[in-house]
Amino acid sequence: MPAATDGLPSIHAARLREVGAAFLRLRPWVTGPAMAVALAVLWFTELPAVQRTVIHAGFAAMFSFFAVEAFRLRGEPIEAGALFRSLLATQLGLSLACLASGALRSPFLPLLFAPSVTAFAAFGRRRESTVALVLFFAAVALLAADPLAARFPPIPWPQRGWLLALFTCVSLVLLRLSVARLSDALARTAERLAQAHETVVAATEGRAQALEAVGARVAHEIKNPLAAVKGLVELLARDPRDEKEARRFAVVREEVERIEGLVRDYLSFSRPLAAPQPAPFDLAELVHGCCAILEARAHRASVALAVDGAPLVLRADARRLKEALLNLVGNAIEASPAGGTVRIRFRRDEGLVELEVRDDGAGMDARTLAAAGTPFFTTRPEGTGLGVALARAVIAQHGGTLRFDSSPGGGTAALVQLPLEC
Repeated sequence: MPAATDGLPSIHAARLREVGAAFLRLRPWVTGPAMAVALAVLWFTELPAVQRTVIHAGFAAMFSFFAVEAFRLRGEPIEAGALFRSLLATQLGLSLACLASGALRSPFLPLLFAPSVTAFAAFGRRRESTVALVLFFAAVALLAADPLAARFPPIPWPQRGWLLALFTCVSLVLLRLSVARLSDALARTAERLAQAHETVVAATEGRAQALEAVGARVAHEIKNPLAAVKGLVELLARDPRDEKEARRFAVVREEVERIEGLVRDYLSFSRPLAAPQPAPFDLAELVHGCCAILEARAHRASVALAVDGAPLVLRADARRLKEALLNLVGNAIEASPAGGTVRIRFRRDEGLVELEVRDDGAGMDARTLAAAGTPFFTTRPEGTGLGVALARAVIAQHGGTLRFDSSPGGGTAALVQLPLEC
């Protein structure tokens, strides 16, 4: 989390550098020639001498400010405060230039948009952007009031039209500089984030694989001593001294078998799935075969198994799908109450096979349902959650999907969709 938090200011700084560099350093080269043309046009325009002098002096002062700023900031990183102050000064200067040349009828009016839009591009939703917007509205309101109208009349036509076209083009060029640089900065930031994401994913995958390898090695090493313990317990359990000792041996044997199941599930889950070997087979035969395997388990739990489906041939890896189905039906048996029924239905739907395993259990709430199929997530004390995860992986490997439909008190249905050909 700290790394992600630290990255946000750097991204904002990169945006400021790109937009600020484009606007402040290239601004004199864009506005200078336009100001020179404007001064030449105004020199031959019939305007009061005071007005002409104010406009000329204002343009000279503004260009000098632009040039000094560009020179001062060359080769140095642009700070947020410096850029914001420069944009405000520019907006103020342009507002005065508009006041001195006809207010809302001034040919310099299009230039007012450049510093405001640049502030939006550089600062986004930050406070500086809001201040720039408020000042823009204030400048427009001031120009609408036009307090200097009696002293500074509008520039006459056709000179006003020429200058309006010129400064509209200048404003568009300045906006392109800032907005285009913003797009460049965002593209480079996205590139860096993608590279960082790839690096993190690669490191995470490597670490996960290393942990899986260690876990699989530990689980494999546990199998041999566990088998020895189980053998000794079974040997001792043949001749118990009394009923109490027999019950104790039974508990030990059950717990050893439970550990064996955990180790077996983990090894099955951690071992990479080999490529499926598809071949034609009858799904009805596979389902009935799974039910035959689980019949004793269902009988012990007092749960009935019901199959509904006609012969249906598909091309897939029957052994893998059998493993997945055994896990799903086994879970349904565990979830069903005594006297309940686990129903397995399957049918063909155009180019797909739909298979449903439904139990009469307590069902799951939305939160539990969302986590179903996650490794090591289970609602049973003796479960691991690896069986469903393995089933999902097998079904996905065949190009299919596994989802669960459940509600509290309404049982749970595992819904499988598979293509007819893997």
